[in-house]
Amino acid sequence: MEQRTVVRCAEGHLFSTSTFPMQMLGPRRLGPGRLIRCPQCGRLRSSVPADVSELSEPQLARAMRLEAAEFLA
Repeated sequence: MEQRTVVRCAEGHLFSTSTFPMQMLGPRRLGPGRLIRCPQCGRLRSSVPADVSELSEPQLARAMRLEAAEFLA
């Protein structure tokens, strides 16, 4: 089974994605945010890994059911 990462978009929506690598530009990291199409609003949003320790069980379960539509950068 593939490992999924729960992420939060800039609008606050929670969803999951199969991969969430750190973006590199030469020897430097650009940070944890990525452009991902949010499955709740359908827009490209900057998304960051969510702190799952702060999520309730229903929030976590819903986020795991909603998968990112597209991984761009």
